[in-house]
Amino acid sequence: MRVQCLPRNFVTSEIFFIDGFLSEAECSSILEELEVAPWQPSLTYRKQTDGAYRNELSPLRVSETAYQDLFTAKLKAMLRRVEKRLQKLVDFDPAHLEYWQATNYPGKGEFYYHLDSGYWDDHYAGDRILTFLLYLNTPLKGGGTHFRALDVYVEARAGRLLVWDNLFPNGDCNHRMIHSSVPLLRGKKTTLVTWQRQKKFRTKKKTDLKE
Repeated sequence: MRVQCLPRNFVTSEIFFIDGFLSEAECSSILEELEVAPWQPSLTYRKQTDGAYRNELSPLRVSETAYQDLFTAKLKAMLRRVEKRLQKLVDFDPAHLEYWQATNYPGKGEFYYHLDSGYWDDHYAGDRILTFLLYLNTPLKGGGTHFRALDVYVEARAGRLLVWDNLFPNGDCNHRMIHSSVPLLRGKKTTLVTWQRQKKFRTKKKTDLKE
């Protein structure tokens, strides 16, 4: 696949998507591999009463998540090829990527409005620069991504890659990127997501892969 030939559809200067980034066959293969992945209730990274941020269960997020460290070898190899395609779109060091997460949404599953950045000032890898979101199937109704401040809605379509900037040029959190995974009303929705960090995230010594 020649990624350079796939058109970028700019929704705003900070958000674009590419249809057909994954083929139908690739989506099917990934979904097949995810069938044997261990799934667990999705966690939300939230500020606690002591001021620290920690993962916790929240009614604002209704889904299940599977993490890359427990993916099959075949799926990990597929994701390495996906990362090479992403590098043709954006110049980055793969070591700056977080480990992939897959999310599966049940009926009425959602992730209420939130930001992907602004929580990691003290993290060794810095904050999240870009979000790379891949839709693996096409819901029959609902399940898209809505950017509230911009009133922009992007439909979930199998094979579509959605990318957005989480930071302003000065490195501050871009609050315009507050978004939600809107409730899935009919059909199926499974996604893959990773984030580009300001510094190297993937180190030889694995840290918290669920962050």
